[in-house]
Parts: sequence; structure tokens; C-alpha cells
Amino acid sequence: MKLRTIYLLGLMCIAPAAAAEDKADPEQLYQKAWYYEESLLDPGQAVTMYKSIESMFPKRRAIAAKALARAAGCYGKLGKEGLERATWTRLWKEYKDEAEKSPEIQNDLLRTLTTIDELLNGPPPNVAKVYEELVGKIPLNVISPIRDKKLEEARTKRQTEPMEAIDYLRFAILLSRQIKDDATAASAQSTIGDIWFELGAYPKAIRIYEDVRSAYGYQHSILAWNEMKIAEAYRMMPTPSKAIERYAELSSTYPNQKEQVLWAKLWMGDCHNRELDDSETAKAIWREVAESEDAKKLPRQQTIARILAGLENPPETFRRVGDEFDNDQAYFIAVACEMTGNDDAALAFMRLAENCSEGNDWPYTLVERYLAQKDIGTGRE
Repeated sequence: MKLRTIYLLGLMCIAPAAAAEDKADPEQLYQKAWYYEESLLDPGQAVTMYKSIESMFPKRRAIAAKALARAAGCYGKLGKEGLERATWTRLWKEYKDEAEKSPEIQNDLLRTLTTIDELLNGPPPNVAKVYEELVGKIPLNVISPIRDKKLEEARTKRQTEPMEAIDYLRFAILLSRQIKDDATAASAQSTIGDIWFELGAYPKAIRIYEDVRSAYGYQHSILAWNEMKIAEAYRMMPTPSKAIERYAELSSTYPNQKEQVLWAKLWMGDCHNRELDDSETAKAIWREVAESEDAKKLPRQQTIARILAGLENPPETFRRVGDEFDNDQAYFIAVACEMTGNDDAALAFMRLAENCSEGNDWPYTLVERYLAQKDIGTGRE
């Protein structure tokens, strides 16, 4: 009976608090927090109140975003720059639609972008130096959107003026470091390596990929993809033995990156087959992939491995997924067709690999080489 009484008393205490929370007006709570921040000059209490508004009313996105922005400002007043930076970053990730409506944020954003444009369009011509000088002056509340804008501009420039894209990527790296977003910084720096790779500057691309590994050693997924690109660069130099060594290093260094490991083994087999004319070793590697436990969870790679190993016949066609690996798949089917003596089908799949490639992304260079050897040439101008 005593326990039942205590339980009922507990419910009586909790119920009013829950009811009050249900009836709370987020605008009134916001005004109260603002009063603590601006009138009582107590940003410590205010930040707690602003954060509670955001956590209590996540579906009221406008007021939640506004409260989170004020919380970031309070952290700045308290001298907690790390928390200020993290809060702005979270705001742009989770409430981007609302943040973009904020006139205060948009004013800071426009003013900063105007300053950047003015500096880049006038002296000095050293773009990298201008960017470095700018980074520390950009308000924390607009670092994320400016970074994202520069990444988008880099993607556009890369299609027609790849060298100019590198400047935008360098700025994005600096901004990402400013908000401690190492994953984006590592990705952007890797993209610079990709650009040099596509321009045929393989040693320079390798150096950049190695720099990413030194600077961001814990970004294992990105580093595993880069390791494969290093192997591909060595293959194109051409140093096939070194390429095979780096494919193997990927498997031993990043064993938990299952997708990259399987792709690396598929390409290692192709390197044995086409560069060293060693189809037996190639088929042994492909069979190992086809029969591995990891491949059962990645049916696309398993199917490719089975076709290459001769465990399945090459298909007459395949359904494009619409991703960056369609060209890899078409290329491997072409190789399998060539190994079985079906040259017409091999050529058709090489053409498909060409059409699936964006820009000069791998394995477009191998496709070019194949078509050149057949004295056909690519279908591109």
C-alpha cells in the first residue's frame, strides 16, 4: 500500500510539469531567454534556455532554428568558440531551410561573399593567399554555407576549367578546418588529387593522396578509396607491379572497408590479366572474391567476380544502376567477353563503359586505351 501511495504521489508531481510543458509557448520562452541574454546580461542561463526550446520543440522548425542561432551567439559571448562553431555547423546541417530565411544570417552571408569577390577580382593575384587571409575574418555563422557554395562552384568549374576548380577546393578545405569538419576537408583534398589524376599528372596525384593520408589518418573510408586511386595511378604510369602492391596494401591496411577491398581485388586481377598477361593469377583472384563471405553482402561485386572467373557467362546486357560504378561494371563485362573470344560483345560493353563515364573518371582511361588499340577511338569529340 505504501509503494502504491508513493507511486501516485510521483504521478501527481510529474503530471503538472508535463502539462505545463505541453502548453508552453515557445515564443514566450524565447522572449524570456532573450531577456536573460540582453537585459540581465546572463548568456550562461540564456544558452540553457535557448537549447531547451530547440530540444522541446524540434517540429517548430522556425523557432527552434532561431533559438539555436541565439545559443551559438551566447557561446560566443562566453568565449566558448568551439561550442559556438559546433552549434552554427549543426544549425546549417539540421535547419538549413530555416537558417536561409534569417535576414541576419543572410546579411552576414552577402557581406562576406561580396568581400571575397572584391578581393579575388582585384590585386593581389595570389588566390591562395587571399583565401588564407579571409578565413579568420569570416563570421562563424556563415562558414558552412560559404564552404558549401565553394564546393558547388568547384564541381561546376571542374567540368570545363579543372585547374580553377582547385582554388575553390582549397578554400573549402580551409573553411572545413575552421569548423573542424575533417571529413569534408579530406574529401575536398582528395578531389584535388582526382583532378590531377584526370589530367594525367599521376605522380602529383599520388603525392596529394598521400598527404590526405598523413593529415586525416582516421578517415578510413576516404583513405581506402584513395589507396585504390594510388594503385590506378601507378598502373597508368605504367608501373603495374607497384599498382598490384598498393591494391594489396589497401586490403591489409583497411580490411573493414569491405566495398573498397572487393573493388581493389577485382582491379588487381585486371592488372594481372591486362598488364602482365597473367590470366591464371587473375582468375584465381576473381574466384577468391566470388567465393568470399564478404562478397555475399555485396552482390554486384560478387556477380562481376563470378563472370570474370568463368563461373557465370557474361550477360548480353545489364541494367544500369545510375551510379559511379556503372562504367566499372560495363568494363569488367567487356573484359570477360574478350577473354571468351567474343570481341563484338567486348567492344559493345567498352562503348557502354565509355558512355557511363563522367569526365575522365576511372576506368575511362583504360577504355580509351582499349579503343585506341582496336584503332577505333572514343565516341567523344
